[in-house]
Amino acid sequence: MFKEERLHGAAKSALFLSAVSVLALANAAHAQEAPAAAAPQASFEDGATPEDIIVTGMRASQKAAIDIKRDSIAVVDSIVAEDLGKLPDQNVAESLQRIAGVTIERNRGEGRYITVRGFGPKFNAVTVNGRTLATDNNGREFSFDVLPSEIIGGADVYKSPQANINGASIGATVDVKTLRAIDQKEQFAFSASGGQMWAELADKFNPEASGVASWRNADKTIGISLAGVYTKRDTRNDEFTIGAGHVYRSSTDSYYNAGGVPRARIGPNVAPFSRVSMPSNLSPFFFERSLERYGFSGSLQFRPTDTLSLSFDGLYSKADFTEQQTGLAYDFSGGTLVEQVVEGGEAVYQRYQGGFVDQILQYDRRKVTTSQFGANAEWKPTDTLRFSVDVSRSKAERRGKEDNLFTTIRRKNTDLWFDRRSGNPIYDYGFTNPNYPNAATSPQGITAHYYIWGGGTDVDDKIGEYRFDTDWQATSNLKLFAGGMIANRKKILTGDEMPFGEQCAYCGSDRVLPSALFRPTNRNFFQGAGGSNILHDWVIYDPARLVGVIDQFAAEDGKAFNPAVFSPSASSVIDEKVRIGYVMANFQTDLGSMPLTINAGLRYENTDYTSSGASRTVLSAKPNGQGQNLIVVSPIVPVSFRGKYHDWLPSLNIKLEVARDVILRVAASKVMTRPTLTDLSPRQSIQTNPGNETISRGNPDLKPFRAKQVEAGAEWYFSDSSLLSFAAFYKKIDSFVTLVTTPQLVDEVTFQVTVPGNGKGATVKGFEVGYRQAFTGLPSPLDGLGVQTSFNYTKSDAKYENTVANVSYGLEGLSKTSYSLVGYYEKYGVQARLAYTWRDNFLQVASGRNGEPEYFAAYGQLDAGLSYEVTPQFTVFADAINLNDAKEFIYSVTENRTKEYRKTGRRFSGGVRVRF
Repeated sequence: MFKEERLHGAAKSALFLSAVSVLALANAAHAQEAPAAAAPQASFEDGATPEDIIVTGMRASQKAAIDIKRDSIAVVDSIVAEDLGKLPDQNVAESLQRIAGVTIERNRGEGRYITVRGFGPKFNAVTVNGRTLATDNNGREFSFDVLPSEIIGGADVYKSPQANINGASIGATVDVKTLRAIDQKEQFAFSASGGQMWAELADKFNPEASGVASWRNADKTIGISLAGVYTKRDTRNDEFTIGAGHVYRSSTDSYYNAGGVPRARIGPNVAPFSRVSMPSNLSPFFFERSLERYGFSGSLQFRPTDTLSLSFDGLYSKADFTEQQTGLAYDFSGGTLVEQVVEGGEAVYQRYQGGFVDQILQYDRRKVTTSQFGANAEWKPTDTLRFSVDVSRSKAERRGKEDNLFTTIRRKNTDLWFDRRSGNPIYDYGFTNPNYPNAATSPQGITAHYYIWGGGTDVDDKIGEYRFDTDWQATSNLKLFAGGMIANRKKILTGDEMPFGEQCAYCGSDRVLPSALFRPTNRNFFQGAGGSNILHDWVIYDPARLVGVIDQFAAEDGKAFNPAVFSPSASSVIDEKVRIGYVMANFQTDLGSMPLTINAGLRYENTDYTSSGASRTVLSAKPNGQGQNLIVVSPIVPVSFRGKYHDWLPSLNIKLEVARDVILRVAASKVMTRPTLTDLSPRQSIQTNPGNETISRGNPDLKPFRAKQVEAGAEWYFSDSSLLSFAAFYKKIDSFVTLVTTPQLVDEVTFQVTVPGNGKGATVKGFEVGYRQAFTGLPSPLDGLGVQTSFNYTKSDAKYENTVANVSYGLEGLSKTSYSLVGYYEKYGVQARLAYTWRDNFLQVASGRNGEPEYFAAYGQLDAGLSYEVTPQFTVFADAINLNDAKEFIYSVTENRTKEYRKTGRRFSGGVRVRF
């Protein structure tokens, strides 16, 4: 990796020591200010009004989050919006990463998924106001990029379960909160913001606007709230990828000579070789994304009597993602290998003569609609008895597959090479053609190859939940709870694909395309960085015009190429029904002079599901000598499977206040996570490109993840808005779903077949440290300073074997260490914030391209924000994302084998905010 991408041990140590120094300073300041800090508490107890101690902005959000943690019996951490409709990050996931134990996975510059205590997105449940939210992903994993942060009031992360909390998970349950008007301090509040965001690589300005309003009457019997947001965003990433991953090849393979049909050839000066790892292809490209998103949330609350409360909530988000990838594809399946250097079993340099280079333009559409509507009735017939009924419906849709278009053009008779010996994640590469100079940007000699119009998967996810809860204050120190829930979920995946044999419009690439179709991109790949021995530009074209020309050629030649069609084997329906019941008790007593609270519960979950789809097998596979394989598949065979299981899930949370400001916690529970819906699906994917011959399918017979876990922690609330916390945890997982990849030879082609299976268990253990403090005891103007930090350490003994790469791997999403450092200043109308987050490398995919494990390298990002309150009603602001220009690096097996290397660039935004 580049030096700038690697946080060396010395830098880590210095950063950690700096944090410790800040902590020591904070404690010293606290010791000096302790008597003064106690005074407001005493005056409040003596009858002062709450308005005497109200704070706003970042301090208020910190204090609210601390209060939630302190009051909870279970282990809970929270984020709270600084102000009405104002979380300080791009989305909820990026705010959650400030919490101890929580990390995020970034996808092209934006946080999309969360990991809690080493467990990735499929192990965490996401609810909104306690209700499960549907997702447009193929599985259960929730993508936070479809949920605008402006319509959210905060979120709670439950790390230890309570029997009455909705959401089965080994990791955590994240409950996102929308705005409730009756809970607001003011009777009427309105806030709106508008601004522009500038993306460095795209060099475009993008509008953003949001508004939030809430009203309640003075008696708090009626409340209405409404929030809305609109975002238009154009971004660009420059990405260097090994499109089909690294492969192992030998000079005797059919890849170089298949049954007398010439493909790639080996020159006389290249020594025979066996099982040498080499890139299947090289694909530098520009990834451009356009996002248009708007979202709304609203609530209506009634309290017609002192004993009855009614509430109605709604959330709606619509996001339209269009993505265009414009790049090269160095495919080594043609030409003659004339030079090769092998080091440690890796081909670090190769040169081919008389080969070909493809250029790709891929257009993808992702139109996502997410909605949730719920109603709740709460009745309190007496001061000690409460009944609650909650009904909700959630739906997520993903559309756009009919708009997808994948096209390739080909340059023949080219000399191409790559060189990995520089150690740069971007390999040196280039190609030339004897017939024209500047081959990459020349419009001459480009031939038609193939295209796929349409293809991909549409998703429909529907969830209905019907819940009943009751609680009874049996005595002054004993409260009993009971309830149940019925949840129905149906996930429908509808896949389209081109019929086998119809993807290749002109496999022989014998039709030259008009040069007027093409022009240079003029985008300057990686802004000229990445080494002098790479190409920084190539051609771009209108893919629809290209298809029109190819169809004209086809008509002249008596051929026909059709769009992608519905594929039963790429589609599936998962229908899941869950029945839940629970009992729980809260008991309060004293252990000596120390208040003790115990929460104990038992939850029963019964799961019944069906998985339906279709199956087929590859009957024949042979190379055609022109860079493709000829595939014959069997007829479609319908398949259906039913599964059923049940779980008893006890939980125990103990909270002991050993001193006025010190709390000890112990928690133990049995937990479970249902298999992700992607793995349960019988749908399959067959890839046939040379070097990327793969078959992947689900396994409807998977068992749930089950675990036993314990944890202990201590919290010191050493001032009104300050907290130092520590927690250690241990999880013993009975079994994991692991991906099993095996080679399968069909005729002359070997496919890597990947199927999820029920693997052996593992243990996960670690600790987390959190520290928050507002330095109100420092002399002015330093009393506006504040800090929020966290450090996480997680370790697992999981060790699974990948027989394809002959390596072992651990758990997906687990980073051994991660931390967050946030410093802020808030005074004189100025609000400034500097945030740095870092996480260690982690396994992203256990079985990626060609069945090899893929890792996301260590990543650290610096963000900043600044605002000034011109008047109490008018504020100007500016934000910066990725100030340190961090790159996203994904590698296969080891860091010297690039899978993807992305430059996302910096992003700056500014605007105004009004509040009444």
